[in-house]
Amino acid sequence: MKKQLIAAASAAALIFSVSACGKDNSTVKISLPDGQEYLKLNIGDEINLGAKAQKDEIINWSCDDSEVASISSDGKLSGMANGIAVITARTESGYDNIGVVVGNGVKGTAAASPNSGAQQVFNGESKITSISLSLNGQTEDETLIRANNDVATFKVNVIPTDCTDPIVFSSSDPTVAEVDAEGTVTPVSRGTVTITATAPNGVNDTFKVFVR
Repeated sequence: MKKQLIAAASAAALIFSVSACGKDNSTVKISLPDGQEYLKLNIGDEINLGAKAQKDEIINWSCDDSEVASISSDGKLSGMANGIAVITARTESGYDNIGVVVGNGVKGTAAASPNSGAQQVFNGESKITSISLSLNGQTEDETLIRANNDVATFKVNVIPTDCTDPIVFSSSDPTVAEVDAEGTVTPVSRGTVTITATAPNGVNDTFKVFVR
């Protein structure tokens, strides 16, 4: 399991959604401009973030993916490459985090993904602790899929099983196989691709698919 929050769609298709599971009562709050729920930056953009702590404590900034965005010790956020990252402001008493979309929101690409119908969640409040994927009854990597429109849909199991937070799917290479918001994989061309399913708090599972 990885803890990396990954984009499943272009930034134009991103939709903020409120989780139904759990909520962290933080003692620090990041200030977003104009009441935004998440940030959107172009590659090379910079913005100064601020945070307020209830106590007189030092605020430490961090980013979960320095390839996508970087943040300095005083809260200067810079867009580095296409993708989605989580920015965290942490004190000894608590933390707050926000999502930032850089460029088209699809890591590792130079153009918008064709999977434009997917959604992305930025709230970090999910209680999901584990995700496991299966495809065509298989739970191991390297599943063969024929390239002649032989579509297949992932089955997703989460822990706790009663948590209904939305899961976001993404493809590491949409030119090999696309995946939609429901987890349906459509082969495009021969190759190997990694499909990732991500919960709102960043917990995810990956599954390799070979398209022949």
